[in-house]
Amino acid sequence: MNTEPMRTKPEGKKQSPTKWIVAAIAVVLVVIAGIAIVGGGSDDGGSTNDGGSSQATAGGDAPTSGEGVAGEFQPVTATGTALPPLEDSVPAPGSDPAEGAPAPTLAGFDFAGAPVSVAPSGKPTLLVFLAHWCPHCNAEIPRLIEWKESGQMPDSLDVVGITTGSRDDQANWPPSQWLVDKEWPWAVMADSEAQDAAVAMGVSGYPGLVLLDGDGTVLARRSGEASVSELNDWVSTALPSA
Repeated sequence: MNTEPMRTKPEGKKQSPTKWIVAAIAVVLVVIAGIAIVGGGSDDGGSTNDGGSSQATAGGDAPTSGEGVAGEFQPVTATGTALPPLEDSVPAPGSDPAEGAPAPTLAGFDFAGAPVSVAPSGKPTLLVFLAHWCPHCNAEIPRLIEWKESGQMPDSLDVVGITTGSRDDQANWPPSQWLVDKEWPWAVMADSEAQDAAVAMGVSGYPGLVLLDGDGTVLARRSGEASVSELNDWVSTALPSA
């Protein structure tokens, strides 16, 4: 009997197809991995964009007309010479150096990112600078609303509330919700973190009131709380035609 072992094909030749199969599989795996990496990068980019958008719009409504980004702070551009800081809370008529001076124009946004401006409009304008954490501001808003509802506020008077000095570590944050809760009925401009609007108008106390005529000239300024009758007398004195 022939006991010689059965001869087989050389080892290397037998495994050659296997090597090709393994190589092909490796190539496929590399391609799949590459697709996964590209896909993962796209997802991360989307998440980053969404996260940035959500962070920018936190605390406010959706942007209006795509003209700005919602937020509690907004950029403000002041054009013109800044008014000197108000030294007395209720200066006597004629003692405020800002009286008779042209007020800087302000271009900014509300909490939703919609543009708001303070510029000569032909109508007198009352700017009310408010800080959400200020107890005097919290007390004054209901008086301003009462003044309006009493019919004593001149119909021709425009009112713009400007939230300034905002701080997320203080009471009544965020200011956007604070004004909703206080039922503020007029236009709103959100000041920048640097308080550009307040600095431009020389505001040194809250609430800060700046009364402008239709040409944008400063008629009077004051700060602190005022009763309805005091508000009415102050505006009537500075704006005789009211």
